[in-house]
Amino acid sequence: MWSFLAVFLLLPVWFSYAHQFQQAQPDAWIESLELDKEKENYTLSASISLNLGEEVRNAAEKGVPLYFTINMEVLKPQRLWFDKTELAQQHTWRIQYNALLRQWRISNGDLSIPELSLDDSLQHIINLESWPINDLDQLDPAINYKGRLRLKLDTSLLPRPFQINAFNSSAWSLSTPWKNFTLKVSDIKPSS
Repeated sequence: MWSFLAVFLLLPVWFSYAHQFQQAQPDAWIESLELDKEKENYTLSASISLNLGEEVRNAAEKGVPLYFTINMEVLKPQRLWFDKTELAQQHTWRIQYNALLRQWRISNGDLSIPELSLDDSLQHIINLESWPINDLDQLDPAINYKGRLRLKLDTSLLPRPFQINAFNSSAWSLSTPWKNFTLKVSDIKPSS
């Protein structure tokens, strides 16, 4: 009887919490993505919504580099077992502020581009255009594959003291949910 009464009294509290949790908007999500074929190469373009928190922005403005990694996986559906990963690819950008030059810089491998602000630097990431997808032509063109894409703030690449701070703060656990899509290589049309 007492347990029934406790459940009855806590039910409104649980509904209130569930309602707040349901309305909470993630800080990052993939709005759209598109696969194209440019000449003999396959590319991926995506539009990503990304809201950095004040803690992350303040750290970046003090010169802490921010690393963003995008992951794409192509999975072959299996009937009796887990889906088999046929292709996995990732791409990492680094954004850093140089206080001496008063300049933002976004870099990826050997490519480094100066920018005027953090938001201008983020445009290279959230408006992903023509990211080359390697080995897509190796897939069977008759199979419907499952694909998924995700962007995350990669705290594993931060300097060690900031990794500890990031581990203790939810502001640094910024990641989009996986965006699922279907992929059939023969259906990808050449871009005009």
